[in-house]
Amino acid sequence: MKKCVECGGKTGSIKNKPYRYDECGLDVVLHGVTQFRCEHCKEVFVSLPGIEALHRAIGGFICSKRKALLTPAEIKFLRKDLHLKSKELASALGVRPETVSRWETGKETIGETQDRLLRSLYMNYASEKANNVICHGLVQMFSELPRERKEVKSPKKIELNLADWLGAGMELCGT
Repeated sequence: MKKCVECGGKTGSIKNKPYRYDECGLDVVLHGVTQFRCEHCKEVFVSLPGIEALHRAIGGFICSKRKALLTPAEIKFLRKDLHLKSKELASALGVRPETVSRWETGKETIGETQDRLLRSLYMNYASEKANNVICHGLVQMFSELPRERKEVKSPKKIELNLADWLGAGMELCGT
């Protein structure tokens, strides 16, 4: 039995309850993870195995959506998971750092070209098979992206099962 990180009290496990992974800045619900609740202070916490693989699965989900441009929260998530500062991402996408800031705050919508390039950068980074070579799946994915700047609602929630980011998991480029 684990001890509470807050008060040192005994904890019990909570299984089969969805966990809202708000820490990543997106509305993500995880299934199949064990949560713990302190019997004394009632604090709830979770132990997430394979956090980097989880972030690759979330990023892959974001990059594979085809109906809308990236949202401010998605842009910020991808940038942070790429371990880039706003200035570095701006340079990679050929825009000014202020533009990246406006995308992330929602004051400006990302352009189609930069949207596609950011997805490409991320998928290249996330692919375990590619050593700085873009997966052939990107070509197909980009061909299905929107050609016009219509406002289309993105799914509000990303729901993932533990198996989606561990073990057999999700292949981001599908070869």
